[in-house]
Amino acid sequence: MSSTESLTASPSTNSSPHHNGAVTPAQRHPRRWIPGEAGIWAFILVDFSVFGGYFGVFLTLRARQPADWLAGTQALSPTHGAINTAFMLTASLFVALAIQHIRQGHVAVTRRLLVGAGLCGAAFIVNKPIEWIGQLQAGNGAHRSEFFQLYFLLTGIHLLHVIAAVFVVLYLWRKAPKVRTAPTVLQARAFENGASYWHLVDLIWMVLFALFYLVR
Repeated sequence: MSSTESLTASPSTNSSPHHNGAVTPAQRHPRRWIPGEAGIWAFILVDFSVFGGYFGVFLTLRARQPADWLAGTQALSPTHGAINTAFMLTASLFVALAIQHIRQGHVAVTRRLLVGAGLCGAAFIVNKPIEWIGQLQAGNGAHRSEFFQLYFLLTGIHLLHVIAAVFVVLYLWRKAPKVRTAPTVLQARAFENGASYWHLVDLIWMVLFALFYLVR
């Protein structure tokens, strides 16, 4: 099967005579349908494993320096953390809905949802430096403690991930008009790869939010 064959193309001559009309990916591939390609999942596994190592360092240092960690957590703004969490969750919802609609060929709705996701990501990108500036003005720079060293390091790396995710959403927004009736296999994989990456970025933030803002 060609990688660019339409998801709604007519069945081949080898298809069952009982199948007339559209052929879904599940019909073509009896095995379990996994969104995206193996490459994106390998990247997600490696990327999250790297963050997992940092999470382990965080918990180890927290056990050794409970007073510094408690002071650091109390110094952070739960309001900023909650707002950023709302931005990420809302964006993930928009991305998930966009994938559902592009599978049905609803290009206009898909593009509006991707705009919403991009705006939420942009709001996160703006809000995070505002929070950093507030901490620096309060004297809570990386020099203060290992808690703040990890805080600036991990939230900084995550912010780069968010910036990359916004560019991915922009790419999908530009790619959406090329879909006709239903996405081809190649187009579907591109959208699923992008969505999978966005959800990785969201998941990483959920862990960061819990560790830095909620764990006492």
